[in-house]
Amino acid sequence: MADEQIKISNVPTPVTLFPPPAMDFRRDEDFVARYANNVQFEGTIWDMKLIFGLLDQRGILKGDLKPVVEQHTSISLSWPEIKLLIFLLQLHLAGYEMENGKVKLHPSVIPPEPPTALPPPFDTPKNRESMELIRKMRAEFIAHLSEP
Repeated sequence: MADEQIKISNVPTPVTLFPPPAMDFRRDEDFVARYANNVQFEGTIWDMKLIFGLLDQRGILKGDLKPVVEQHTSISLSWPEIKLLIFLLQLHLAGYEMENGKVKLHPSVIPPEPPTALPPPFDTPKNRESMELIRKMRAEFIAHLSEP
C-alpha cells in the first residue's frame, strides 16, 4: 500500500505522504463556488485575510481611466494554514506542469522590482533587510519562470 498512488486533481500523490482523510467533507447549505482573478492580502499577527475579486473592465469602454476589481469574498487563514497551503499549492502546480507544460505568466503581472531606497520614515535596518529578502525571492521567482 505504501507504493500506491492516488490522484487528486491530476496530481499523483504518494499515499504515505497524504493519506485519505478519516473524515467526511460536507458542504454547508450556504456553500458558494466563485471564480476570482484577483487576490489582495491583509496580514495580522494572527492570520492573513485573502480578499478575492474579479477584474471588471466595462468602465474602460465608458471612458474610465482604469479598470475596477469587484471584490466578492474574503477568507482568513492562520499562519500555519498559510504555510501548509503554500506547500500544497506548489505540489499541485508542479503536478499540473508535469502533465500540461509550464504555466506562463504575462509580463504585465510579474511583480515589479522593489525600490532600491526607502523613504526616511521607513528606512530602517529591518525594512532594508525585508526589501533585500523581497528582491531575492522575486529573482528566484523570475528564474523559475524561465526554466524549461
